Amino acid sequence: MLEVRGLVTSYGRIEVLHEVDLTICRGEIVSLVGANGAGKSTLLMTLSGLQPVDRGGLAYAGADLTRLPAHQRVAMGIVQVPEGRQVFRDLSVHDNLRLGAFTRKGGAEVNEDLERIYNRFPILRQKRHQLAGMLSGGQQQMLAMGRALMARPRLLLLDEPSMGLAPLIVEEIFDIIRELNGEGITVFLVEQNASQALAISDRAYVLEAGRVVLEGAGRDLLEDDKVKAAYLGI
Repeated sequence: MLEVRGLVTSYGRIEVLHEVDLTICRGEIVSLVGANGAGKSTLLMTLSGLQPVDRGGLAYAGADLTRLPAHQRVAMGIVQVPEGRQVFRDLSVHDNLRLGAFTRKGGAEVNEDLERIYNRFPILRQKRHQLAGMLSGGQQQMLAMGRALMARPRLLLLDEPSMGLAPLIVEEIFDIIRELNGEGITVFLVEQNASQALAISDRAYVLEAGRVVLEGAGRDLLEDDKVKAAYLGI
């Protein structure tokens, strides 16, 4: 579904990603783990079209993505849930969800999808008229995921979905990720909670200082001594 080859991107003169290669196949959960500052969020922003490519290429379902703007990528099914939720705090929950469908024509299908989101996240139905900024962190994460689902993603990019959330809410978020994957959505998961990310992943990559240093099956990397020492505290 997604192929990244020799990807290089910079902030000004500072090169952040160095010749990154990775592949995501249809139907997989693939995770990317690494320390703060490794370049994980930069990679997601590059896939979303929010960070330009210096060198290398991106291909999605056989189409060249490298120079496509972000809104066209969303229309193609590449949708990101950003780090820190980034909900529109001064808009209602309902309006936040409707904004997720901005690349689609309105009408019955959008309303049907809204109903599906409310069924999946009952708390959002309960609070649909409240301002998004009044929600708890976990509720905002559900809203950010619901907003992304309104775009009907084929490839869902999740940036630190467990950040700042209580353990019970983290478990719920990871259960939702598994459910979405079971419904046919391919998932690329960037997550500092390496143990949980690797446990649900078909495959995973380890990013260090902008370079991929390890890749393999999620369960295999859970048992890798280097990963245990660096990311699992073992």
